[in-house]
Amino acid sequence: MKICIIGYGKMGKMVEKIAKSKGHSISQLIDSPDKEVEDGSDIAIIFSTPRSAYSNIIKCFEKKIPVVCGTTGWLDDIDKIKKYCKLNKSTFLFSPNFSLGVNLFFKINNSISKIMKHHDEFNSKINEIHHTSKIDSPSGTAIKIKEDIDAILKKATPIKSKRIGSNKGTHEIIYESLSDTIRLSHTAKNRDSFAMGSILCAEWLISKNGYFEMDDFLNDFS
Repeated sequence: MKICIIGYGKMGKMVEKIAKSKGHSISQLIDSPDKEVEDGSDIAIIFSTPRSAYSNIIKCFEKKIPVVCGTTGWLDDIDKIKKYCKLNKSTFLFSPNFSLGVNLFFKINNSISKIMKHHDEFNSKINEIHHTSKIDSPSGTAIKIKEDIDAILKKATPIKSKRIGSNKGTHEIIYESLSDTIRLSHTAKNRDSFAMGSILCAEWLISKNGYFEMDDFLNDFS
């Protein structure tokens, strides 16, 4: 694949490294919102700032380039992207977290939430920690966890966010009653799994059409 990387920070650099190790080429690197998307890429992988995410996606769509996006903090516009894909037959995959471990974490928690649905004595809460450079708070991963739990338990789950040092990402889900505390947690050790996940999704997406999420990719292999 010829990959256009949009957002050339720590994640963009990791995507470049792993993509090349898998035999893909980098057709364009975009590290500024003022830079135009060029023709000739097979797919774009976006890890840009939240502010520029929507415009970057549209620029790719206008060039008929499928998009894999891991940027969070812009999701007020996600319905516009879904509508654009439907009307213009564009191709897009979004995930707040491309780590296989985190996506297994989502599935494990959903199973626990379905059990907790029958135990009203337990309340749920979410703690998340990231590095001090992370702009959005709470994280997109924490928001997804909350949405999943709230949809099952039919009540609001609070999120507590912290920004500490160089933490790559820690998410903890707590189910607590007056008598017991149950904790489920995931800690990212490095960015490799995020980058690898985005590239695997790109390889899968390139032959597809429409709007997709990480579950669509995972379910194709289950």
